[in-house]
Amino acid sequence: MNPVLRLFTWWASRRKAAAPAVRTAAPIASAPAPAPPAAAPPRAVEDHPGGTLGYLAEALNAPAPAAPRGKSLGPDDLARAAAALGDSVAAVQAVLTVETGGAGGFLTDGRPRILFEAHLFSRATGRHWDASHPKISAQPWDRRLYAGGAGEWPRLKAAAALNRPAALSSASWGLAQILGSNHRAAGHATVEGYAAAMQESEGRQLDALVSFLRAEGLDRLLRARDWTGFARRYNGPGYVANAYDQKLAAAYADAAGLAPLARPISSMLRIGHRGGVVLRVQQALNQVGASLQADGVFGRVTEIAVQQFQDARGLAPDGVVGPATARALGL
Repeated sequence: MNPVLRLFTWWASRRKAAAPAVRTAAPIASAPAPAPPAAAPPRAVEDHPGGTLGYLAEALNAPAPAAPRGKSLGPDDLARAAAALGDSVAAVQAVLTVETGGAGGFLTDGRPRILFEAHLFSRATGRHWDASHPKISAQPWDRRLYAGGAGEWPRLKAAAALNRPAALSSASWGLAQILGSNHRAAGHATVEGYAAAMQESEGRQLDALVSFLRAEGLDRLLRARDWTGFARRYNGPGYVANAYDQKLAAAYADAAGLAPLARPISSMLRIGHRGGVVLRVQQALNQVGASLQADGVFGRVTEIAVQQFQDARGLAPDGVVGPATARALGL
C-alpha cells in the first residue's frame, strides 16, 4: 500500500473513535413524499453583500445541513502539508493527533469548530463592552463563559455586531484552533479572509497550521524531532504539566511505525502502589545514584529515595511521584 495512503488510513481510524455517533431513522413503509423544492445554491463568501460576517451570520441562522461532505482531510492534504514543511506525513499526523485531540475542524452541522475568547475581545476593544456585554467581553479569562460546540457561534455573532474585526480576531478556528489574530502567520492578509478559508475544508485549515508553524520557526524543531522545544513554543510553559512533548514523541512513533514508547507517567504514585510503573521509577532512581531493590513495590525505602531526588532537583520533597518528578527522572 502507498505509504501516504497507509498513514492516512491510520489517521482516519484514530479520528473515527472520536466522532459522534449519528442516529439514522428507520425507513417508514409508506408512499414516497414529494421531493422538496431545490435549495438555492449557496452564495459565495466574496459575493455576499454583508461580507464574511454576513456569510457567517447567514450560515448561523440557516437550518443545520447534513454532516459536511468533502471537507475532511484526505491523503493529498497530508502529503501537501508534509512537503511544505519538508517533513514526513507521520510528523504532520503526530502534531494533529496531539494538538487536536482527535477532534475534527467542523461541527456536524457543517460550520467550523470555533472557540470565542471573551478576554481577548475585551482587550481588543479597550474593555468598552465589559459592563454592557459581560458574557462576551470580560477580564480576566473565565472558563465559565465558554458555551462549547455550536454554542460558540451565537457568542461570535453577538460580538461581531459590536466590532466585527475584533470578534473574528478573538475566536480560534478549525483543526488547530489558531486565533484569528494570528491570521498573517496563518497565511492570510486579513482576518476576514482567514475566517472565510476556515469554512472551506480541513485541508485549508491544515494549510493555515503549516503556514503558522513555518512563520513561527516551529517547522525546524519538528524536523529535528525536538519535541520539547516544539511543545514549549507551541503550547507554552504548561507543556510540562501536560507532558505534550512526550505525547508528541509517542504519537510520532505510532504514526511512523517505530517501536512504541513507554507511556508518560501522569498519575500520582506514592507508598502502597505497585506494578510496572513503580518498577520504572525505581530503575530510574537507581540510574541517578539510588540503591533500591527494583521490585515494583512503592515502600518506605522508595519514598525516601524519591524525597532525596526531589530535594536534589529543587522539587518539593513530598515523596510522591507526579508528572514533574517523573519528567525530572526522564519518565
